Amino acid sequence: MTREEIKTRARAALARGLKVDPQSITDNASQLDLGEWDSVRHMNVVLALENDFGIEFADAELPTLTSLPLLVAAIERHTTA
Repeated sequence: MTREEIKTRARAALARGLKVDPQSITDNASQLDLGEWDSVRHMNVVLALENDFGIEFADAELPTLTSLPLLVAAIERHTTA
């Protein structure tokens, strides 16, 4: 899977978790940009990503997953390991 495919799927999962339009999520979107991204919806995003990609994030990773680029990088680590 390419980085662009991961980014597209991660953007879709992020949008579902935040209940926003995927087109409203920029390539560098972060918690600072998206007011909907609160602690509860953060967990929804994490669960959506874990289900979509068949991965499991470590508890220590969860607070670091604060932007689309960081989500993509974490997914890449988990899918290529």
